[in-house]
Amino acid sequence: MDPSSRSEIARCLQEDIRLGRLPQGFILRQEALAERFGVSRQPIRLAIEALRTSGLVAVRRDRSVEVVGMSADALRDLLSVRVLLEREALVLAMPHLTKRDVLSARQLQERIEVETEPRLLEELDVAFHAALYKPCNNARLLVLIEELRREDRRPYREQPAGSAARAKWSRQHRKMLSKCAAGDAAGAVAVLEEHLADLKRG
Repeated sequence: MDPSSRSEIARCLQEDIRLGRLPQGFILRQEALAERFGVSRQPIRLAIEALRTSGLVAVRRDRSVEVVGMSADALRDLLSVRVLLEREALVLAMPHLTKRDVLSARQLQERIEVETEPRLLEELDVAFHAALYKPCNNARLLVLIEELRREDRRPYREQPAGSAARAKWSRQHRKMLSKCAAGDAAGAVAVLEEHLADLKRG
């Protein structure tokens, strides 16, 4: 990692917030962060601004910066963008999707259904969707989707193995696989939209 990169610093801080290492209410101090990353305050200010834009931190009246987590509005905006990008990736991928791609996603889904560790569950879920989207052959789109998917980790904490939420998630994934295997692009997209709509309601 290039510690002087504001995007890398923002990514590290975002990860700390997502994993609870920087809990809600924590005050981010520029001096401490500059020392941690070995940089001047300028890239720290830019990284904090990126976090503010994402809705993860807020500037208080005394000008200090507080971790607020993701607000309902920020989550709604995130999921709206995800719907647009993931729908596009799936539509572009469908004509090129092979049996091997579907089999790879199906094997990942089998592991998703029994995984208990949220961090590993996230990796499996990202890989599941990537297996279906990769044939779209748009590397930039795939990178954007992965970045956005990793911004909200609620589903991996809130859908433990054996829960009704995990069972519903699995049904949606398996239905999407069935539509993809049948070459039903419209049906696969409809299931994807239902799947993401449930995250909004959650």
